[in-house]
Amino acid sequence: LRFMSRVPNRQFRAMENGLQVAADLAVSPPRDGAPSGAVDTLAPVAERLANGLWWLHGTRGSNVFLVAADDGSIALVDTGFGDNAEAIIRDIATVSDGRPLSAILLTHRHADHSGSAAALVEATKAIVVAGHGDCIEDEFGRVVLQPTVGRSHFARFAMRRMGGGSAAVPIATAVQHESEVLPGVRAIPVPGHTEGSLCYAVDRLGAAFVGDLVISHRGRLARSMRAANRDDARYLHTLAEFAATAPATGLPGHGVPILSGFGAALRELSALPRRPATPRTTIERAGRMAHFTHGMWRRRKPVTR
Repeated sequence: LRFMSRVPNRQFRAMENGLQVAADLAVSPPRDGAPSGAVDTLAPVAERLANGLWWLHGTRGSNVFLVAADDGSIALVDTGFGDNAEAIIRDIATVSDGRPLSAILLTHRHADHSGSAAALVEATKAIVVAGHGDCIEDEFGRVVLQPTVGRSHFARFAMRRMGGGSAAVPIATAVQHESEVLPGVRAIPVPGHTEGSLCYAVDRLGAAFVGDLVISHRGRLARSMRAANRDDARYLHTLAEFAATAPATGLPGHGVPILSGFGAALRELSALPRRPATPRTTIERAGRMAHFTHGMWRRRKPVTR
């Protein structure tokens, strides 16, 4: 589901350094007596990437992050597929110090990002923030997530059936313009992948949650596939706009977080044209697509040394 346009190797040294930092931070030290290369199954399962920033485990679909706002409240960024609610609630409990989940910040409507939103709202009473273009008004006058977004085809239908339920997701804030949705957390519209796609910037951390604006693929940034975007020309335009001021840390919806060099790498990528289809690029894309699909459907595990 993704078109992987790559920046050449020589242009990614800073980004690869960031990935090494991410790998180092992602491993919890073993308990006394545990093998140094083993995953400690009793350790907290939410990986701390920075002060007030965690990457959750045990989920399928998109990456799921937890972030503390400037007032100490905690918010979830995306929810992954529809069977993630239990794992998410467990992960939050390991790091929240008893704080309730205040908000669910959705980068866009696709089921691999929003599938557990309805179940989490029911369980936690958290409010939901989403882009206005991904919302509709239902028959009761409530603003809810659109039941479908984008082109209609078998793969999208199958993903929706397996990735999320049919319960309506009530939206407390439908973002139309850049705005602060929580203290210190800004929602930035980036339409194109979907009409209501959003990025969330946390200036305190120098970081942004970017959803499917860009994919992190084995240490390289990649753009969303042309066919997966609602409006590819608009997507490319907003990608370049966001890249101009993108922070050093980027937290994509898929792949490893980039803890340094993200903004520079994104600017390099946004300046490149789409690569034409050739036998070589077709084979490369097929390989990357297989890796992406495997990563999306398996449950995320702790990174091991």
